[in-house]
Amino acid sequence: EADAGALEAAAEEASARAAAALAEVERANAAKAAAEGAAAVDACAVLWAMCQVDVASTLRAAVHKVTADKGRSPEARLARARALHILGEILKSTTTPPARESLTLAVGVGE
Repeated sequence: EADAGALEAAAEEASARAAAALAEVERANAAKAAAEGAAAVDACAVLWAMCQVDVASTLRAAVHKVTADKGRSPEARLARARALHILGEILKSTTTPPARESLTLAVGVGE
């Protein structure tokens, strides 16, 4: 009987340790998932910034070519400049970086 009681106690202790280890693994997996999601959100923000720089650089070159074209009349260049101004206003109204919350939802953080 003493041996049976000792075995039962050892089995309960082993079961408790296994449950604690499983809980720790689950916590580690949750932390890993959260870190991966945060990294994905940060990567999206970096990509957004890179796109903004690329668009700004391209526009700068295009504006210079369109407005400095000596093969066109001053009136034509002025009309081009006005059209570019309108395009710039449209771009300004649509180039707000996505909110961190919407990026978080897009990459599925917390699911």
